[in-house]
Amino acid sequence: MIIDKDHARGFRILGGAILSLFVTISVMADSGYLKFLDSIIIGEVQKSQGGFKEGLMHLCTTLASPKMDIFWILLMAFFLWGFKHKLAALWAIFTIVGGDVVAFIIKNVVRRDRPFLHSASDTGFSFPSGHVFGIFIVICVIWIIVVPLIKSNKRRLTVQILTVIFLLLVMISRVFLNAHYPTDTIGAVLIAYTWVQVSEIFYVKYAKRLKANWRPVRHSYL
Repeated sequence: MIIDKDHARGFRILGGAILSLFVTISVMADSGYLKFLDSIIIGEVQKSQGGFKEGLMHLCTTLASPKMDIFWILLMAFFLWGFKHKLAALWAIFTIVGGDVVAFIIKNVVRRDRPFLHSASDTGFSFPSGHVFGIFIVICVIWIIVVPLIKSNKRRLTVQILTVIFLLLVMISRVFLNAHYPTDTIGAVLIAYTWVQVSEIFYVKYAKRLKANWRPVRHSYL
């Protein structure tokens, strides 16, 4: 299968959950340490404005908007379905939709206000960053499903490097544009990572059952 049983997955979920919980509780408690960390990073990221950098930040944040995240997943799912990776396509859609639900719940539990003077277009609560959360899931789908289908080692490595760079740029862009605190983006990565690990368990548990019992995916690759 594209996603196999992995005995270490439980440890990764536990580690991700512990780190996610630590950051989430620290944000809810308005930790002075986190506020200090945020202020240092914000100062570094926002110390130069305008020009090419600002244009790049706007481009990155646009390409990683929640609506675009869903578009990228649906686009990948369309091609995966066409090439008989139907179960993988369904898993990708499930992961992004389920992840959005998880992020929505956490946002409304934590209820962290956005940074002062944020753009009017950035609505809702600040923690975790929806842009970073969604694009992290998109990148995970690329790494887990798409990259293994690439035959060339160099091309696989290139895709992995470029996606990591893009993730970092999106994280920086949300801070640069004053849409989020740095810890919003870090928390988003930790929570999204944990969710993806949980989502993989669903694939391992149900993929074979779906293939055996649901006609539309009967001829799908596992």
